[in-house]
Amino acid sequence: MRVAIGGISHESSTFSAVPTTLDDFAQRSLVEGPALVEQYRGTRTCLGGFLDAGRDLAFTVVPTLMATAVPGGPVTAEAAMELTRRLCEGLRWAMQERPLDGVLLALHGAMVSELDDDGERYVLRRVREVIGPEIPIVVTLDLHGNISPEMVELVSIAVAYDEYPHTDTWQRGYEAGILLARIVRGGVRPASTLVKIPLLAGLQRQYTHAEPMLGIKHLARDLENESGILNVSYLPGFPWADIPFTSFSVIVTAEGDQRRAHQAACRLAQEVWNRREQFAVRPVPVDEAVRRAMAADGGPVVLADIGDNPGGGAPADGTVLLEALLRHGAKRAALAAIRDPEVVERARQAGEGAELEVTLGGKTDDRHGRPLPIRGRVVRLSEGRFTHTGPMSTGMTVDLGPTAVLELQGEQDGRVLVVVTTHRYQPTDLGVFRSQGIEPTAQQVLAVKSSVHFRAAFGPIAHEVLEVDTPGITNPRLDPAAYQKLARPIYPFDRDLDWRIDL
Repeated sequence: MRVAIGGISHESSTFSAVPTTLDDFAQRSLVEGPALVEQYRGTRTCLGGFLDAGRDLAFTVVPTLMATAVPGGPVTAEAAMELTRRLCEGLRWAMQERPLDGVLLALHGAMVSELDDDGERYVLRRVREVIGPEIPIVVTLDLHGNISPEMVELVSIAVAYDEYPHTDTWQRGYEAGILLARIVRGGVRPASTLVKIPLLAGLQRQYTHAEPMLGIKHLARDLENESGILNVSYLPGFPWADIPFTSFSVIVTAEGDQRRAHQAACRLAQEVWNRREQFAVRPVPVDEAVRRAMAADGGPVVLADIGDNPGGGAPADGTVLLEALLRHGAKRAALAAIRDPEVVERARQAGEGAELEVTLGGKTDDRHGRPLPIRGRVVRLSEGRFTHTGPMSTGMTVDLGPTAVLELQGEQDGRVLVVVTTHRYQPTDLGVFRSQGIEPTAQQVLAVKSSVHFRAAFGPIAHEVLEVDTPGITNPRLDPAAYQKLARPIYPFDRDLDWRIDL
């Protein structure tokens, strides 16, 4: 059994003003051939799961291309075409050497490109042109995927992450390898169905360790344990993509029985719809959140800057939460991370220990806070590289680019440590602080630019977590007027919607 592995993964916000280029993929992760195996072997990622499945199930893995970029604006036509070309060239080379029995791809599900609102559809069409209609393809998808019917038709089985934060990427990659082996060696005939639920689910309520998603997850696992069901995937979606496919999706795959798959999908979809009101997000106003964090009896209190989450395509240079921390005189406070290459360069020129007066952040657009005049001291300079040791993407190396830690002076002798980076990064690992000489457990207040992923690493050390109502393109207060392509009616924009499932 010979299996090609690879993928192209990006979460695209159509509300971001900054397109995602080929350089963005190269900055984060763009590897081909044997280098793919070297980079991902032993990591808790989908590719790590593919590789370990190949080892344990004794099939030959043929690496092609894996490309990922930090979430941002739609992928440029140049990047989409070039990455897909390289992936397809890898598949052609593999097939010329010897026949392939299957393909495992790590995709996202919410990639939008200048070529196609459904970026995965574009990639899979090209892949099918190379390998033909018969070779099975099993893909992994992010739980935030916005799924189209054609994408489901182009693959044999789609396996979405079960968890948010995404702590199960290795498990889903390994599961995909098992399912592919069952198709190739066991003669399993997958039959998949997709049910689209007209619901925009608030990102913070997509957290799978609390309701409403916890009950949905448990029901999905019960359905998956029923006879004949191969996989049950639930994808609440990525609401900041103005495309026709943005909504909550359920994909169920059964063994040779389309009706069984459809019935299971409808049962889960009905439960999602019954819980639709629970997906509303009610964040805490900025000043109230800062006051509560400072007054808490114990720490750290984690303040989630959910409006400027780079994991959802935001610029990571918003200043509203930092300004409030300084204005209220917060002490033993640390924030990660503000992207501002200009300030990093000024800090490097000044050197560690030097005093610095600069304007920080607010340089991408006017939606995340104004540029903030600050005064402080350069505490630390580094190249900004560390390895994830926490529960997400364990073993993967992060490159923040040249990085500076600034100690800023606030009101009433307040002091706030700020990690300023060259590249955008969503804090999903405690290493973002520890690699910069900041011990997160010693802080009273930890501010992170993240919606939910921070919970995997920061939740266990947090005295309390507050979701802060900061402005920005990932703020959960969605404006229906901002959407032009979104399929309507959809809840909560159309609150009187009476949706019925076609059994």
